Amino acid sequence: MPPTDRRSLFALAATMAAGAALPAQARPLDQVLSSRRLRAGINPTLPPFGTFNERNQIDGFDADIAREIARRMNVELEIVQVGSPDRIPFLQSDRIDIVLGAITRTIERALVIDYTQPLHTQSMVVLTKSSGTAVPIEKPADLNNRQVRMVQVRGTVGVPWLQANAAQAQVTLLDNYPDCFRALAQGRADAMVDVAESIVIPMRNFQGVPWKILDEVLASFWVGIGVQKGNTALRDVLNVVLFELHRTNSVNQTWEKWFGVPMTTRIPFNPMF
Repeated sequence: MPPTDRRSLFALAATMAAGAALPAQARPLDQVLSSRRLRAGINPTLPPFGTFNERNQIDGFDADIAREIARRMNVELEIVQVGSPDRIPFLQSDRIDIVLGAITRTIERALVIDYTQPLHTQSMVVLTKSSGTAVPIEKPADLNNRQVRMVQVRGTVGVPWLQANAAQAQVTLLDNYPDCFRALAQGRADAMVDVAESIVIPMRNFQGVPWKILDEVLASFWVGIGVQKGNTALRDVLNVVLFELHRTNSVNQTWEKWFGVPMTTRIPFNPMF
């Protein structure tokens, strides 16, 4: 989900352009193949993109896609747990080769990492409650109020949107989605802004809460797989694999397996990828 801290991303891009303090060198494609191991960063606190299964292993949509990528590349998959704020730093420090976890394509991120072609789409919405909020929230503009208490996961879509559109709101940043949903359910926060695909499933874990998603879609995003800046050989192979997954409808089938419904906006089949 977009983006982490804009200032830090731009600062890192400027540092890289100046040739100083470059991130750790990524493993090139030939090392991934020779080691027969692909390290994929996945966030397990973002169901159903990433979640822990009954064996306490990371599973979900992203894990299934990563497994299929590794299978088609004829390598073993190593899943590395990441959180939303960790995704880009883990790439830059060469702790992972690729990152999933709903990493939305943004200009700020494109300055410091490389993206594959789109894997899926997301739609940003406002999650609130029909009762129990500091003030009634009927439309996105209602968030721009000093009485409104927002809660957001660090490094996700809601943070820059609130900075631009609801600067008067009180904003608390937390490290994961379960803590945000608890704050909302317990009445310690009134609303959050995030992509619908990341909030629909977790809402079900809090029965009896009068959840409400506003009808207006704030924005739609393309989500790709991230690789370290300049790791073009790996990115190019991933693009070919993703093309095949889209061509054979594997992405949509995996999506429906985990979400129970088709993707809201499907990725168009494009033979130019």
